[in-house]
Amino acid sequence: MSSEELKSSPYAPLIRFYEQEQLPPLEFQEEEGDDLPQPQRHLLVHSRDMTTRLERYHRTSITLKTLYIAQEPNSYFREVLLIDENTGKPVEYGAIEIHLEVFPEDLRQQIIEGQKPLGGILVDNDFPFVSQPQTYFSVQSDEHIQQQLELSGTVKLHGRANLLCTADGETIANIVEILPDA
Repeated sequence: MSSEELKSSPYAPLIRFYEQEQLPPLEFQEEEGDDLPQPQRHLLVHSRDMTTRLERYHRTSITLKTLYIAQEPNSYFREVLLIDENTGKPVEYGAIEIHLEVFPEDLRQQIIEGQKPLGGILVDNDFPFVSQPQTYFSVQSDEHIQQQLELSGTVKLHGRANLLCTADGETIANIVEILPDA
């Protein structure tokens, strides 16, 4: 994929990691949010952050496990798992590009420390943002995702590509979020 095609893809953060690790590309099937099965529809089709939604659904705190990090002058890329603090099980696999220049230094430092999901940092610090889901999709799990989400075989998973923006439209983060099979 050319760098221009990558920049314009809603799946860019995840494609970046797959190319970096020389994994075969995933085949995303776009879906309407209303066509997603439950509980995935409830967890994905909204205009807030995923961390808060997952915490309410699982009735526990969500922690961050960083799988891979890359940093450029104003962008911070990471491949992550969001983990149910009570069970230790992954509740989301994802990839994110965070635009660090949007944040004051103290929030930049919290993001780079990688101790909390971005959504939790934004909410805890009352940092105003708008969530703009770009597309919903299904994808067949591959070996990499199966390992990360602790799946026993190939299954159809659901997710979304999302943009977080400031109130004036400046991009905070591009995110690809995939939920384990319910």
